[in-house]
Order: sequence, then C-alpha cells, then structure tokens
Amino acid sequence: MAPISSSNAPKVGTNRLVQLLGPWSTHDGPLYQQLAAEITTLIASGSLRAGEQLPPERTLASALSVSRGTIVRAFDQLASDGAVERLRGSGTIVAGRPVTTGTRSDDFIGERLWATEGAAVDLLKAIPIMLPEVADLVSSIDLTPHAADLDGAEPLGWWRLRESIAALHTRQGLPTSPHQVLVTSGAQQAISLVAGAMAHPGEVVLGEEDTWPGLIDAVQHIGARFEPVQLDRDGLVVDDLEAKIDRFRPSLMAFNPQHQNPTGSRLPPERVAAVAALARRYRIPTLEDRVAADLGFDRRHLPAIDEHDTGGYGLIAGSICKVAWPGLRLGWLRADAQVINRLRSHKAVADMFTPAISQALGLAVVERYDELTGRRLDQLRPAADLVLATLREQLDDWSYAPLRGGLSVWASLPEHTSATAFVQHANRHGVLIASGRQFGAIDADCPNIRIPFTAPYPQLAEGLQRLSHAWRTFDRQPVAATVV
Repeated sequence: MAPISSSNAPKVGTNRLVQLLGPWSTHDGPLYQQLAAEITTLIASGSLRAGEQLPPERTLASALSVSRGTIVRAFDQLASDGAVERLRGSGTIVAGRPVTTGTRSDDFIGERLWATEGAAVDLLKAIPIMLPEVADLVSSIDLTPHAADLDGAEPLGWWRLRESIAALHTRQGLPTSPHQVLVTSGAQQAISLVAGAMAHPGEVVLGEEDTWPGLIDAVQHIGARFEPVQLDRDGLVVDDLEAKIDRFRPSLMAFNPQHQNPTGSRLPPERVAAVAALARRYRIPTLEDRVAADLGFDRRHLPAIDEHDTGGYGLIAGSICKVAWPGLRLGWLRADAQVINRLRSHKAVADMFTPAISQALGLAVVERYDELTGRRLDQLRPAADLVLATLREQLDDWSYAPLRGGLSVWASLPEHTSATAFVQHANRHGVLIASGRQFGAIDADCPNIRIPFTAPYPQLAEGLQRLSHAWRTFDRQPVAATVV
C-alpha cells in the first residue's frame, strides 16, 4: 500500500466537513475541545474514514467562524489522541488503515437539515406543526368503514383515496382519473420512485440550481448526475433550461416552480407553459413538486406544468403533509396511467404499500383539503409577518425575496459574507439555521439563508431574537466564494 501523503489521500471538502459536524459548538468547554470531540465521534462512526485528508486549517477556520488557532489546537489534540496524523507539508490525515468502499454515494446534500440539538432553537426544517383540526381527526377516526381496505396490499393505494386525489386535481383544473394516481409515503417517496425509474447511472437530471436537497440526493444516490438550471427572481430561466436540454439531453427534469423551496419564487404562467412545451418537444419526463403550490397567501391557484400539453410527459408529486401534518407521510404521484402502472412495481419494492392508517387519515384530510389549506394559511401568515418584521427592523442590511406564500423566506447576507460561517456562529448563539449550501449540488459557499416560519410562534420568536443577536456579534470577514 502506498504511503499516505497529501498527493494520494482522498480529501474531505470543507463544506462537507462543516455539514458532518452539524451543531458541534453548542456544548460547554473550549471550542477546540468541542471540535476535537466531534471530529473524534465522526471518525468512530465511520463518517470520516481512515486515510482521508482534513481541510486546511485556515479554510476550515473561516467556514466554522473560529480562529485558526482553534483549528490548530483541535488538530493537535486529535494527533495526541492518535485520531489523526499531522504530516509536515502534507496536512492532517485521519489515522488508520484506509478501507476501500467504492464511491461516496452515502454523501447526502440535505443531511445537515436533520441535525438536532436540544439546547438550540431549530429553524432548520420547513416542517409545519399538526393543525388542531387534524389532531381531532386522528383521535376520532373510525376505521370501521374501511374494513375491506385495512388488510389490502395494493401498491397503488386505496381506490377510494385515489378517487379523492383525482377529484382534487380535477377540481383544480387538471382532469384526472384514479388510474393516474399512485399513493406514496410522502412526496419524497414519489420523487425517489420517479428518479429511480426514469434516470440511470451516468444520465443527467435537470433541476433548479437551488432546490429541495431530497431531489439532488435521490438523483445522485442512484448514480445519475444532477445538473442545475439557473433561477432568477421569478424562478426557472427558460432560456437556460433549453440550453441545458440541448447540451445534456437529460433523461428527467424535476422542478418545484410554485412557492419554490428554498427561494419562494412563483413561476409566471408563460414560463410554466414554456416548460411544458419543452417537455413535449424533447419528450422528457418532467416532474413537478407541488407540495407547497396551494400555500399562497392570496389563495390563488397556480397552474401546474401538466395543465398544459406536455404530450403525456408531465408528472406531479403531491402531498398533504405541508397542509395538514407531516407525520401522516401521505403523498402521491399523478401521471399518465401507463407511467403509474410502470411505477407500481417500484413502489412494491420500496415498501410494498403505504400504511393503511395513513391512507385512512389521508382520505379524511383530502376530503377537507380546501378547508384545511385555509386553516394552514391562517396559521402561517402571522409567523411569516414576524420573520419579515425581524428582517426589516433587526436585520435591515439583509435582503430577501418577495414573500407570497410557501413555508420560508430566502434571505441574502451582505455581499461577500459567508453564510456557511454565519450558520456556525448562529449555532453558538443557540439557533440552528440552514445556509444556501444545503440546497445546491455545487460545493460552494453562498450568501443565502433560508428562514422557515413553520415552528410554533413562541419558538420562532425566540429563534429570530437569537439569530439577530448572532448577526450583531458576527465577524463578517469575507471568504472565498468556493470552499474546497
């Protein structure tokens, strides 16, 4: 085996290490000891592997918003403990015999969003709390009328639920048959099923440059390549989309055009029609994530791509989780009936069928969908107003995109400020927040912060106060745009 050196050691990217560390600096004790302890845990768990080279001290210090001396002392302690080797001129390398395990397909862009820390206010996840009306449904649900369905094992889902979902789409302007509906365990499963069926290793999937990381991770995990399409203030840039189609000939396109996560943009109707025309012309399956499409504060219906003529290439991932309760894990895929039949086997392999209890509750929710959507918007509006007031009054040097609905605000720090570093600094002030790094396939720093307004109001208010205090004490030294 060749001796380990900086030239042949696999390198851990700085943003990758920051992502793995999560909220590492919220405990007691000197920062260097907390950092060394967390890296030790990552090595013991296998998240950092023997033979991998850790990032340069100065670069890591900038990304973690600490002094270089903190990194040096942490690495020295790790070396003293035998966890790493400090090779003169070659950097810091995880100790032990390297193990070959193939590609790092277990690296996930979105894993930082699932970090937890009991002492901190969690503003990482845009997951709304259960509506009181849904709690009443859960406690009063009567399974007797569903006796014939409870022991069924149909991968496509209960027929009555598929009928109800089809009626919802039809009412909203997209005529739909139950044969065009596949019930899933949340919209994420619908996304993963489509990615697994439509894309193969080495093929290209197009999506927005800032998007839901669950899409990027689903694509990359199957060995396909995610290529980003430019966004502007209104959403997807159609000219860039067509250029990327010509260049990459993708096997799948996947977009989140309405109340886009994370930017909050709404794709104008003429662009929606243009995307549909491209799907039809190039015969590319095009998946639209509509989990937040109905959460507009003006209560407008925003047209789906497949409400235009896509030539049968349009697919929709829907869900009741954002409207009613994420704990239900009830979503669906709406597509051409032939596509649905093709995906039936994929669903069966994934989990056989969606749990009966979720389907029973889901049926009750879908039948009251419009009412519950109104209740969710009544709950979200004051919380959104609180975030906007905080941005105007306490974070007035930040900029932010127009807010017309959805679940979060997309804010930008002043020019040349590292969001990666600020997120680390905010962690030490007791608030967990996600930078734009968690929403893109490119391992690069950025100035963006996503601020969800889905937490309970008192928790949100406390988190925003901590965020504002963190900003007032943050050293805004610029860092390189790309952190490697």
